[in-house]
Amino acid sequence: MTSSTSTAGSTRPPLGLLCAAQFMLVLDFAIVNVALGAMQRDLGFTASGLQWVVGAYALFYGGFLLLGGRAGDVFGRKHMFVTGLAVFTIASLVGGIANEPWILVLARAVQGLSAAAVSPAVLAMIAGGFPEGPERVKAMGVFGAVSSAGFTGGVVAGGLLTEFLTWRAVMLVNVPVGILLVALAGRRLVADKATGSAKLDLPGAILVTSAMCALTYGLTEASDEGWGATSVLVSLGGGAALLIAFLIVQTRVSGPLVPLSIFRNRALSAGNGIAFLSGGVMSVSTFFITMYMQQVLDYSALRASMGFFPQAFVVFLASLPVVKLTHKLGARNVLIAGGVLLAAGAALLAQVTADSSYWLGVLPGGVLIGLGVTVMMISTAIAGTSGVSGPQMGLASGLFNSSRQLGVGIGLAVGVALAGVVHGAKVATIPVSGFQSAFWFTTGLSVAIVVVSVLGLRRTAVASAHAAPAAPSGGEKKATVGAPATAK
Repeated sequence: MTSSTSTAGSTRPPLGLLCAAQFMLVLDFAIVNVALGAMQRDLGFTASGLQWVVGAYALFYGGFLLLGGRAGDVFGRKHMFVTGLAVFTIASLVGGIANEPWILVLARAVQGLSAAAVSPAVLAMIAGGFPEGPERVKAMGVFGAVSSAGFTGGVVAGGLLTEFLTWRAVMLVNVPVGILLVALAGRRLVADKATGSAKLDLPGAILVTSAMCALTYGLTEASDEGWGATSVLVSLGGGAALLIAFLIVQTRVSGPLVPLSIFRNRALSAGNGIAFLSGGVMSVSTFFITMYMQQVLDYSALRASMGFFPQAFVVFLASLPVVKLTHKLGARNVLIAGGVLLAAGAALLAQVTADSSYWLGVLPGGVLIGLGVTVMMISTAIAGTSGVSGPQMGLASGLFNSSRQLGVGIGLAVGVALAGVVHGAKVATIPVSGFQSAFWFTTGLSVAIVVVSVLGLRRTAVASAHAAPAAPSGGEKKATVGAPATAK
């Protein structure tokens, strides 16, 4: 074993720098939503073309996450972080000055591709730089808190920038931040050596990336074209076939991209399942709360974005207490509580009617959703990298991010189908019964989070405050982290 199995070895990575980069990536995923109308008016997007401002980012981000995570293991995480961040910054500049729809969509695609390199590297450097136990719980807590703040804050920031500046500001705001982060990373990040195999599993990389792209494309199209469209069926069927082929290849090559044995780690598998479900909760709740405020309450884009301010404020206030609770009680117990909060919030939102007000119909459920999302972003990151050794940390990070991204795509596609297709309406004119169905679907996803947390993380979650760091041996010793090790 070499000293390079961790990103930082004996030196902790600069947590603030890494979290700032993660904040920018998550913020950028959400920030464009409120600006879509202004983009359409300014650049002349068609109704079907406008979805690709969001879809292109999701397609390339979700499609290349596994490859990006493994590339960090093979080529070095600092290299992937700096290169990806530089490309992301350039793409943001191109998108901000775009004068044609296709240029903006292309820029968004490149942003997604570069984010797929940066995001797994960030999570891997944090997880690899802090030993499993209390230190990693605290670091992952900060990472999760920043991610949840970026997700909710992006909606608010998008509305403010679009209203008082221009839609271009939602792209250009990344440029000075990206330049600063690249400069700081070059000076403060320790250059790490390759921790994976000498070469990348090229056949596996091609298959899994193609599968992820096909699935993400099919899910994106399903939101607009419907589940029965030929393009949707071909994309989803092709993606499933490619994924099966990928799994077969992984059992037959000597240096697989994703060693299937990693899924024997029960906490990691459960953490990825919870990330998938919580991604669906976040995407469906954010989308339909936004649509409800604009369609039923007749809010402007700015007023709708400000409707998320209480939720963002709650995320800000709750982040540190959630970190402390996860540190004290263990990820399993906190995730169960988080799932209950999400279910309660979604169930309240499912009671909305055509006469509901923001203060009684949206705010209470939205605040509970915000609290639950904070728990999910913090604790699932801990569970998703639990018990993973340095050489596979990038892989675990890529799996975690891929699970959440697929949950975002699948959850939103199903939610839109329930609200629009089942009730016979287009997404642009969702009936009140459609909103109710979507929020009940979100409630079901939240209940599933509780079930997976109870069963999947049973005595195999992440280290609590009282748990000792993982043993350095290569055995199958598990960290008992679902609850404090010391009985009270």
